[in-house]
Amino acid sequence: MLFWKTENRIAPKRDFHSKIRDYYIGVSNNQVPVELLNEIIARVTDNIYSDYKRFWKQYPKSRKRYSTLKMEDVEQHSINFLITDFLEKKKVIGIRNLSKILFKMNDEEYDKYLDHKNWYETK
Repeated sequence: MLFWKTENRIAPKRDFHSKIRDYYIGVSNNQVPVELLNEIIARVTDNIYSDYKRFWKQYPKSRKRYSTLKMEDVEQHSINFLITDFLEKKKVIGIRNLSKILFKMNDEEYDKYLDHKNWYETK
């Protein structure tokens, strides 16, 4: 009798969305407008899920790693850059304060973050 090895599968996008939504709702503590927060959650989910799908194919030996969302991936600089760019493009009022809330930063940390973002984008 043959037994077929069942490969891991990437979790459904709705699972990623749910975890990301819970994360940002917790972090925002009702200080970010709901409609804006929903847009951010959707963008972050789309970005991360797309990356996971690509990595799933690109790195077959790491499929287990890319089968479910790792929350530390939500806090990567690239995700913060995505959010900052989105807020700037949308011309949201109070970008600095909203970003500090979403990124869990104080003024000094946020200034360092902006310096790093500028360095990264102009290197």
